Amino acid sequence: MHAIMTTDPFPKQHAVTVESHGKRWSVGGIAKGSGMIEPRMATMLGFLTTDVKISPAVLGRALRRVADETFNAITVDGECSTNDCVFVLASGKSGVEIARDDDPAFLEAMRAVAGHLSREIVRGGEGATKLVTVHVTGAASHGDAWLAARTIANSPLVKTAIHGGDPNWGRLIAAAGRSGARFVLDHASVRIGTVALFVNGVPFDERADDAATVLQGKEMTVAVDLGTGGAHEATMWTCDFSAEYVKINAEYRT
Repeated sequence: MHAIMTTDPFPKQHAVTVESHGKRWSVGGIAKGSGMIEPRMATMLGFLTTDVKISPAVLGRALRRVADETFNAITVDGECSTNDCVFVLASGKSGVEIARDDDPAFLEAMRAVAGHLSREIVRGGEGATKLVTVHVTGAASHGDAWLAARTIANSPLVKTAIHGGDPNWGRLIAAAGRSGARFVLDHASVRIGTVALFVNGVPFDERADDAATVLQGKEMTVAVDLGTGGAHEATMWTCDFSAEYVKINAEYRT
């Protein structure tokens, strides 16, 4: 596990044991990643293992389902590298047979491991001090929800505001508005934690101090409703931008 680390500040591992199908079985994994992270080729490695009996085709489809919601839903800096890899190995040793790629118990276990590892990659991002959940709702389509979430999560202005504890709802609205997703300002809303700062196009700046308190934590959620009335939503995980991130990458050479 330590051998795959580069600028990672800590090792990343997780495992769960499940009782279903009449037996006990497990899913575990390790991962590496800290900078140049937004999987579409990124400096990320993920290795999952399980002791269920499952065909390669079914296992591959299950991994793709899970990766879209976990490893492909994180960003540290929106940058890419020359390689990334996430794969899963199954030994079959438990004797539990999984025949479908949508088996609920198996997917839940895979999500638990992959989700934890993914968030740890973001938590351990270069110079990161805060883990941020970006939740987008009210999107007109699945694609719009992900487009807006990715734009917000990658915005340097959003990430620096969060680092500085500045509840700047305008930066969140601006990122959503320029994302290319359908966006209706008069019905859009912004929430930091449980604090609603912008509701149906109306700012509530008197709540800024409460939102600033939320941003002092190590973990927080920023939520944006795109105001279209659509039922689609998306969640991504990102981190703040700090002076340490600049220092690391100003000095880094391969």
